[in-house]
Amino acid sequence: METRTIKLTESAVKYGNINLSCCREDFFPPDVFGGPNKKAGLGNPITLKVEGLPDEIKTDIPTDTKTCKPRWIFRERGWVKRFVNLHNLRQDSNIIITRLDKRTFELSANGNGDIVKKGKTEHLSKKLLDINYTKTCDCKGNNINCLSPKEWLKCQLGVWQFNYEGRDIRDKNVHPATFPISLARKVIELFTHKGELVLDPFVGSGTTLVSAQDCGRNAVGFDLQKAYIKATESRLTKNTQLFARSEQIAICDDAVNIPKYLNSESVSLIFTSPPYANLLNRKRKNKSRRNRNNEQLGKIEQYSQDPRDLGTMELDDYTKAMGDIFEKLLPVLRPKAHCVINVPDMWWENKRITIHVSLIEELRKRGYELRNIVIWDRTNIVNQIGIFGWPSNYITMGVTFEYLLDFWRSSV
Repeated sequence: METRTIKLTESAVKYGNINLSCCREDFFPPDVFGGPNKKAGLGNPITLKVEGLPDEIKTDIPTDTKTCKPRWIFRERGWVKRFVNLHNLRQDSNIIITRLDKRTFELSANGNGDIVKKGKTEHLSKKLLDINYTKTCDCKGNNINCLSPKEWLKCQLGVWQFNYEGRDIRDKNVHPATFPISLARKVIELFTHKGELVLDPFVGSGTTLVSAQDCGRNAVGFDLQKAYIKATESRLTKNTQLFARSEQIAICDDAVNIPKYLNSESVSLIFTSPPYANLLNRKRKNKSRRNRNNEQLGKIEQYSQDPRDLGTMELDDYTKAMGDIFEKLLPVLRPKAHCVINVPDMWWENKRITIHVSLIEELRKRGYELRNIVIWDRTNIVNQIGIFGWPSNYITMGVTFEYLLDFWRSSV
C-alpha cells in the first residue's frame, strides 16, 4: 500500500478543496480524471474510505477547462467539512491518503505525526473533538440543572411514564430497541445545564442526540453500525433548531475508543440504552403477545453479528465488556456528573436474568456510585399483551417496565 501526506490549505478547510497535487497522476487510476463539469463527462470514480465517516465516498477528479490537466481536487467534496470538524483539523494539518487497491483509497487524520512504515500506516491517533462542554445558561451556584422547583418535584417520583411522539422511531426494522424522545429529554434536563456535553456510547437511532438538540445541549454519540450513524445524522438534519447554539455529532466507532475523542472531565452526563446482552439474539416466540403470529414471530432482531457487538454476548461476557467500557469513560465524566443506563431484565429457559443487578455490581467495582433506580413504567405504551404463565407460573411481564440506573462519578 502506498501513502501520501497531504497538508490542508485554507481552501480545504473552508471549501473542501483538498489539494491532491502531491499524489501525482501515477497514484490514481488513469480513468479517474473526468471533464471540467458533469456535462463534459465524469471519470470512472474511485472509492474513499474516510476515517470516522459512516459511508464510503465515490468521486472522480475533474480536469481544467482550458488546459485539460487535472485540477487535483476531488469532485465530491460535501464530506470534507465533516471530516475536518470530526478530527479538529486546521489549516496546515496533515492528513494521510493510502491506496488500498487500484480503486480504493483511505483518508485518515494524522493526529500526532505518526509515521508510515513499510508502505502502511502503523498507527493513526484520533484527535480530540472540538465541541463545547461548558454551560451557557445563567444558572447560579451549585444547581445541577436549569429546572424550576415545580419541575424538580415531578422528577422526584420513582416511577416515570412517557409517550411516543411523531418524531420517534418505533419501526423495529429501523432499530430493534428504541425509547421515546421524551425519556431522554427528561434525563438530560434533570442532570445538565444548557451548553453542557452529553455522551451516548451506544447511540443507535440517535434519540439521545435529537433530545439534546431539543434541549440546547451539546452531545456526541457512538455506534459500531454505519446504518445507525446514518439514521442519526438524518434525524438531526430534519430536527435542526433555528438559531441553535449547540452541536450534536454521531461517530461510527467502537465505544472502547471514546476516551480518545474527549477531554478529561468534559462530560456532564452519560445517558444510554445499551444492547441487552444476547436478549435479542434469538428467534422471537412472542409468548407474551395476544396475537403471536405477527411479523416479529421467528425473527432475530439483533443489531448485528459483529463480535464486538455487546448484543451477541452471554451475560458474564457482556457484564465484563460493559465494565471495561465504562471504566474507560469514568475519567471523561466531571466529578458528581451522572451516568444513566436504561436496561430491562430478561427471561431465559424459565429463569430471570437480572441484567440490571449485574450492571450495578460491575459498575460499582469500576468506580461508579449508584445514586438512584427509577422504574420506567411502560404500561401506557404496550398493547396486545397476552396471558403468560397462567395458572402455574407467575411471571411479571418484562415489556411493561424497565430500569433507569442512575450512577455518578464520586468526587472523592
